Amino acid sequence: MCVKMKKTVKRKFREAVNSNAEGFTMIELIIAIVIMGIMAAVALPKFDNVSNIDVYNAARQAKSDIRYTQELAMCKYRQTTITFVADSNTYTISGITQPRELPPRSKAIFNAGSADSVFTFNAAGEPITGGGGTLAISSGGSNEQVTVSNITGTVSIP
Repeated sequence: MCVKMKKTVKRKFREAVNSNAEGFTMIELIIAIVIMGIMAAVALPKFDNVSNIDVYNAARQAKSDIRYTQELAMCKYRQTTITFVADSNTYTISGITQPRELPPRSKAIFNAGSADSVFTFNAAGEPITGGGGTLAISSGGSNEQVTVSNITGTVSIP
């Protein structure tokens, strides 16, 4: 009986060793690590451009809200103003009590000089005398400008 049991154990052991066991080989693990390293090396330079993206997004948001203020003036048929607070990420639109902010990740600053940047539109959507101009947004060496035409009120990012 003992001999028969030994043969059974040996046979079971051989079957276990010869079967396709689940798991990863060392070669597979090394290849996976090398591939992840290459992917990280390719993706890392993209993160240096984050301040450019923040400024780009802040400029687009500012342009959109200036245009919204212009449309609000035309819809309500009254003068409407958007005021960008100097050296801040906040701005207000007349008739809207809550100040607006740029997205939280953005570190862009409205460079309005010493005074706040104010754009005022009449009921026809035209800037009031002196209401046009340029709003400069910068962060980490990246710059964008939002321009409001003095005559037509066209809002653009050159």
